[in-house]
Amino acid sequence: MAVVGAGIVGVALAREITSRFPDAEVTVFDKAERVAAHQSGHTSGVVDPALAAQPGSPEAKLAHRGVELLVPFVSERGIPYRECGQLLVAQNTDEADRLEEILARAEANSIPGVRLLDRKEMREIEPNARGVLALYAPHTAVTDFTALTEALASDVSAAGGTFRFGTEVTGFDVMSNEVRLRMRTAAPESHDGVEDDGDAGGDDAAGSSDSEGRDESSSRDESSERSDIDDQVHEAPRTYRGDNTTGPVIDFRDELRSRFGSQDWFKQVEDTIGSLSDRFTNPTSGSERPAPHERDRPAARERDRPDRAEGTEVFDLVIVCAGLQADRLAAAAGFDEGPRIVPFTSDYYAIDDRATDDSAEVVRGIIGAVPDPSSPFSERSVVRGIRGGLVLGPNTIVSLGRERYDKHGFDLGDMGSTVGFKGFWKFAAQTAKTAARGAKSAVSTSAFVEEIRKFVPAIDASAVRADSRGIRAQAIDAEGTLVDELRVTTRGRLTMVRSLPKSGATSALATAERIANQVFDGPADADD
Repeated sequence: MAVVGAGIVGVALAREITSRFPDAEVTVFDKAERVAAHQSGHTSGVVDPALAAQPGSPEAKLAHRGVELLVPFVSERGIPYRECGQLLVAQNTDEADRLEEILARAEANSIPGVRLLDRKEMREIEPNARGVLALYAPHTAVTDFTALTEALASDVSAAGGTFRFGTEVTGFDVMSNEVRLRMRTAAPESHDGVEDDGDAGGDDAAGSSDSEGRDESSSRDESSERSDIDDQVHEAPRTYRGDNTTGPVIDFRDELRSRFGSQDWFKQVEDTIGSLSDRFTNPTSGSERPAPHERDRPAARERDRPDRAEGTEVFDLVIVCAGLQADRLAAAAGFDEGPRIVPFTSDYYAIDDRATDDSAEVVRGIIGAVPDPSSPFSERSVVRGIRGGLVLGPNTIVSLGRERYDKHGFDLGDMGSTVGFKGFWKFAAQTAKTAARGAKSAVSTSAFVEEIRKFVPAIDASAVRADSRGIRAQAIDAEGTLVDELRVTTRGRLTMVRSLPKSGATSALATAERIANQVFDGPADADD
């Protein structure tokens, strides 16, 4: 048997298979060089109880079962896990009304201890929280999902399973009683450094004058930065290059203006959107453009690289948990393209414990904004990290590439896939007003920190530094609707995981259990 994808769900599924079938030979393929290289390894570590999930929905059931399985596993394996509690803080009456709705859903889903708090009560829990009303979930926790994935992988290896890293699966041939995988050696991974080098909107990043505790990549000299920009073109295996290396690739301003230019809200934020568009159209904005002879180097290196010969292997059963590449591999296997994957970059920021004398007391657990259904990527929190310090985020924006973690990195193929997908523009139209209100914080670190300070004003903006960057594989259907549920399709002995719930890491063990039920017992028994 084979599992394609070594994220937390793929590895959990491989472990589930080896547990059910001790004699099975299980091979896990991933083009990265380690487990949890992408989405699974770039989170704030919050064990998401799915407070706002529809009562009785598959998402709610998976989150509940996921926590049931997660807690004893991390306890047995010594993985850090801290039950610290979570506050969602309302700033106005509209948000307070939404908290009432979330409370009703949480109670219907039997999430224990959830209750509303007034100003006095919320400050007893979190002295630095500010708002008119708060919802408190006392059992929400934080953990280390990378360590969790590594522990799951250890179990797979101990059971005789193998991991084939650096191997890119490119296609499938489904036959009556087996599946042939087409594969090749993966292209080199792009660097995932995070740079704290100012905002696309021109504001200074919070704490930019203080280099102490800064990510190592933020202190690279100018020549090194130009070299990284030069290198990124040939590192991405799906990059499409044009002849005009000095002009813009895609101008989102024109697209947005053609769709929303007559509306008042667009006119009010057009300058900010222009800054955002510059980030898309000119990824080297703010840096000296490489000299002509330097621009020639990547293409030359690409020609000099040896061809990555494609090979094949045959398995009696294959399950694909490919995350950011789920739709592409499904299409390669002859499945419907939908839902499509649109990548969203999630930037996280940090305040180290050593940054201020009393930083450990600023936030004790988790303090977050109230989720807004009309702006699904506006959720943000301050989290006391599992290893100390504070984590702020995520600051979410459409990504320039599915696997591009460097700040100036881009992949024209990925960008074209996003902007050429009608479902993306339908989603953009549905959320345009609220997204525009948050556009400034999306391109400005200081504006993002000010949004955080609305519910935790004690945050010291000068102590904030750039931290990890993740890319979320968001499934969207042709009508522009976010697909935040587990979707699995099967043809013969090939099964494709097309999308996962928002609480994907939290519910990973339960998701693996559910997928295995469907594959081995049939859809009718999947929820048993």
